[in-house]
Amino acid sequence: MLRMMLLLLMSSVSVFADTIDHFMNIAKNIPQMEMKADQQSQTWARSARTILVLTSESIAETLLLSNETAKQMGGPLFCLPPSVQLNGSTLSEIIQQTYREISSQQSDKDKMTVSQVALIGLKKTYPCQTKTKTAAIKQILSVGALPAR
Repeated sequence: MLRMMLLLLMSSVSVFADTIDHFMNIAKNIPQMEMKADQQSQTWARSARTILVLTSESIAETLLLSNETAKQMGGPLFCLPPSVQLNGSTLSEIIQQTYREISSQQSDKDKMTVSQVALIGLKKTYPCQTKTKTAAIKQILSVGALPAR
């Protein structure tokens, strides 16, 4: 019976975590449920945390593949330092932090998908400097190529 309830809970959580407001609602409820003493609340909190990490891992893999494709086409979406491994827990934290920092109206922000917020967060956390450096180098070279007066 408990397994059936967990399976039902896990499937319902994953269905409703499609928009950021659902994702954040689940994330906000986890600490509250962990504070409760009853077994059902504790089980819900563990399951919900697992679902958020799994959702984030799936999004991370998709965004890493998209970033590789974009990099091959000349413009990566974000630039992870070599020392950083993007995993579900890390991306989940980035998603939650980005959601809190987005300055859009609440109703507009809540309609965004979790993937959109994740991409915004990755771009902000791991920006690419190559375009800026390339533009600066081109500008320096063009200035250096000017005839002396």
